Amino acid sequence: MELVLKKEAGQSGHQIIIVDSKKELKNKLNAKEYKVANAQLKKDSLVDISAFNEQKFVVLLNGKNQEKNRKLGAEFMDRASENIALIDYSNNSKDIISFLEGMMLKEYAFNKYKTKVDVKKIRVVLNSSNVSMENIQELKSLVSGVFQARDWVNEPVNKLTTSQYVKEIKSLKNIGVSVEVFRKSKLEALNMGGILGVNQGSHDEAVLVKSEWKPKKPKNQKPIVLVGKGVLFDTGGINIKTGNFMNDMKADMGGASSVLGCLKLIALQKFPIHVIVLTPITENRINGRELVPGDVIKMHSGKTVEVLNTDAEGRLILADALTFAKKFNPLLVIDAATLTGSAYRITASHGAIIMGTDYKNIKALKKAGEEVYERLIELPMWEEFEETLNSSVADINNLGSSEGQATCAGFFLRNFIDYPWIHLDIAGSAYRNSESSYLPKGGTGFGVRLLYQFFKNKFAV
Repeated sequence: MELVLKKEAGQSGHQIIIVDSKKELKNKLNAKEYKVANAQLKKDSLVDISAFNEQKFVVLLNGKNQEKNRKLGAEFMDRASENIALIDYSNNSKDIISFLEGMMLKEYAFNKYKTKVDVKKIRVVLNSSNVSMENIQELKSLVSGVFQARDWVNEPVNKLTTSQYVKEIKSLKNIGVSVEVFRKSKLEALNMGGILGVNQGSHDEAVLVKSEWKPKKPKNQKPIVLVGKGVLFDTGGINIKTGNFMNDMKADMGGASSVLGCLKLIALQKFPIHVIVLTPITENRINGRELVPGDVIKMHSGKTVEVLNTDAEGRLILADALTFAKKFNPLLVIDAATLTGSAYRITASHGAIIMGTDYKNIKALKKAGEEVYERLIELPMWEEFEETLNSSVADINNLGSSEGQATCAGFFLRNFIDYPWIHLDIAGSAYRNSESSYLPKGGTGFGVRLLYQFFKNKFAV
């Protein structure tokens, strides 16, 4: 979608009158239009007042609920022509920006491998005193970060191999991100038994990618580290997934894609914070050399882990990355992962699980989640769940109890941190099986807007 900000919007294509109060319409519409709009707005916030060959809509924005405004924007895109004139008479910049955000996020489609695609090129000319060029640029950067995360999640593993993913991450160098790739020999030297262990069943070697945005004068003296699970495909290993549970496992790198999508957004906006992103990348496959239940591996931290279930692999690769994060003396570490079916059963596709040790920033992330409608449910870390990780042959096991599995996974990760830490389990929200408003079927990019809003709230002047 091409979005242009002009003083005069013109009359071509669909004309959309944007207001946040019905009173404002009296001077903006003729008597007949006002009568029709006023009646319909009692039932709906998006009404069609077209007459003859002129296409005209009225949108009544909600000053108290930005999610409703996003959904209005998405709803309008289903009716949009190729040329749209938006006339903004609203009084709050947040309202119209949310409406535009819904429009832009709705336009996403993953058609890369279709041989015939009918693409409608939409041009929106916006006449608004509420919106600045900086607002437009930020929206475009936000959408670019979200769409990048969605694309990566939607890519099949025969196309988005480890080497291809690394190549695409390296392309972030073009916008000022530094990228360093730790390959097998380096992982072996660092004794990263979690990443290497999960990778045993794969034909492609694992990597740990460090991506960094470090402006000249960051507002944080110590970096914030984001860690994302990058399992490109998860068979479950020898504990193979049954039924249709393997169908969407190309999405098991949703955590890595979300934190990298957020990094792209931060870099595009030249946001003045120092951020490091760590993404352990591998597949969890079966080739005769894979881990089996009962195996013991030694982690980067030096701890030993009894592998009771090879389908609890995400926490193994995250643990090595979380230990590695210590060397940066971080202000805060946030990991994101499509980690457990337990989290999905709690949130479905409507949000994510949050837990950790930094309660002040957990509260701040939950607030950011409400603002962008990427909502979070906090799980308590009760010590009874930690006890289920005890092992008779190693320091800990990688499974815990079947009850409270999302919390057990969180406790496993806590064994590998000694800094302020927050864990996001996005298993239910990173990938959808059906479309909903501006959220497409497939990869959603969940976490990109959440993390960016958190950073804005924390560091923006």
